[in-house]
Amino acid sequence: MLTQIELLKKYALRIRGHLGQHLLMDPNTIRKIVDALDLQEGEHVFEIGPGLGAVTQEVLRRGFPLLAVETDKKFVEILTQELLSEYPDRFKLIQGDILKSDLSKLIRPWAGPGVKVKVIGNLPYYISTPILFHLIDHAKVFSKAVLMLQKEVAARLTAQAGDEDYGRLSVTSRFYGETEFLFDVSPKCFLPPPEVTSRVVGYVFRQNFSPLFQNASLGSPHRRLAGSDPYEDRDPLKTGREKFLLEIIRVAFSQRRKTLLSLLAHHFKQERGREDLERIFEESGFSSKVRGETLSLEQFITLAQALEEKPE
Repeated sequence: MLTQIELLKKYALRIRGHLGQHLLMDPNTIRKIVDALDLQEGEHVFEIGPGLGAVTQEVLRRGFPLLAVETDKKFVEILTQELLSEYPDRFKLIQGDILKSDLSKLIRPWAGPGVKVKVIGNLPYYISTPILFHLIDHAKVFSKAVLMLQKEVAARLTAQAGDEDYGRLSVTSRFYGETEFLFDVSPKCFLPPPEVTSRVVGYVFRQNFSPLFQNASLGSPHRRLAGSDPYEDRDPLKTGREKFLLEIIRVAFSQRRKTLLSLLAHHFKQERGREDLERIFEESGFSSKVRGETLSLEQFITLAQALEEKPE
């Protein structure tokens, strides 16, 4: 396949940086990103937004099957013509919006039952956070991700309770896995150069959630919450816990200036009175003035477990 520069000339393409299109041109950085996936025999790769296929080629050259979703019609046409014919048995390309794709239904039939898939992608800056939450929503499918993000977004993944960058993404991502800072990438490595510094992070998806609940300070039994199970092969009780915990986290960061007690009182107004919530906070060791941005993941789990109990 031609280089990206050659493809740009051949197809008279203009890259639209204002729409989040920034092609990674540095071959050393491309190799480092693929190296970070630590691909092993039998593993599959899912790529978000392959662009003109620089990272795609590197994965395919190493002999691994790759499924890519690309929204840009012109990029899809070029990759189909230039790359698909070269790797017809290993490369699958879909034109579509990653945020509108059911990743579980898309990936499982392609990879096969029980096969864990690793994710790679240079995420568009303006929708990187929604994409991260979308990956988390389908966490059961994946084992690891290596992603390039805007440095400020990457900081939210690793922020600790009380930090300025700490928020819903920080807590949710920590529940579903562990983030590792890998390296920064200069704007000079892209065409056109973005106005921000990029950061490559590794994210290992958690395979067992039970210890998180067991290690919380409150060890009371749980009631199963109503609702359909989005993961057919996941334990229903555990899924109920996850759903409820994620809802508490969402509410906690919905209005940062308000106390967590006030936010939950409004959220549970049909189920619990404020006095009941105040009792739960006191018994669980939380101040009535506490705000969500000061609580760790473990504290959120403790509070969620207490709130799951039926009102007295």
